[in-house]
Amino acid sequence: MVLADNTLLVYWVDAFCDRPFCGNPAVVVPQADGLSEAQMQQIAREVNCSETAFVLQPTLPEADFRLRWFTPTQEVNLCGHATVAALHALAREGRFNLHPGVTEILYIETRSGVLKVLVDCKTDRPWIWLTLPECKFERIPADLARQLAAALGLPERSLSEPVADTLNRDVLVSVPHLHQLQSLTPDMAALTHLGKERGWRGFGVFTRETVEPDRDVHVRFFAPQSGILEDPVTGSVSGPIALLLRQSGESKDPERDLWRFEQGDGLNRAGRLLVELHGETPKLGGQAVTVLRGELYL
Repeated sequence: MVLADNTLLVYWVDAFCDRPFCGNPAVVVPQADGLSEAQMQQIAREVNCSETAFVLQPTLPEADFRLRWFTPTQEVNLCGHATVAALHALAREGRFNLHPGVTEILYIETRSGVLKVLVDCKTDRPWIWLTLPECKFERIPADLARQLAAALGLPERSLSEPVADTLNRDVLVSVPHLHQLQSLTPDMAALTHLGKERGWRGFGVFTRETVEPDRDVHVRFFAPQSGILEDPVTGSVSGPIALLLRQSGESKDPERDLWRFEQGDGLNRAGRLLVELHGETPKLGGQAVTVLRGELYL
């Protein structure tokens, strides 16, 4: 909702962390009705976060509200960290009965369908659990995998069989060692070309070796074709990675499985999130911190 003096309430929120200046920052516009799509894109470009979230009235009766996500260059179908940031901001405002001591289930209208989210406000900082849509995997042919290895700067022999997920159209690549992941210097022009040519959103490279001993997976995510050279923490890619690890036989429990992810350490934006698998359904869990609340002048 644009105020009479052409100002817009905005929040700057660090998602997937419990202290400021860590995790993945997102700007949230909690009352975006009245903004045009062009204005949303201009705002996302101006604040220059990897994603900006806009909260709008729903168009579907089964949804509580509608959420749109924009990178600095385009609208995207799904974003985990900006969803966590948006629910955190809405809880600060007490909207949708998100008050201290309550647990609320909400349904969000998005370009990826109506998504279920549980917001647990029984702790000082709410826990947000987003149920992600169904995901399957497609093998990447050997000749294309060789191009991918070269673009990522990985020796071909160290590259596991890469796949593309059907949820986000991300490429998922496993490497055996943390030092390999930490030392990656991808050819961004080559990744951009591959991404645009194949219709891929981004490239998630991960390893089971971690910085913190109680974590299960360390991730880096590159999406230059989407205007993001490297994302600090990528919730939407973590669910598919957990599913892929389960299908690879690394699951702890076939019915209920909890995976602890870490990302962003090399960018000095350490982020931590959880993925809980119930069968083949991933639920993404995280917290957030408000860094700034203010007015944007249009």
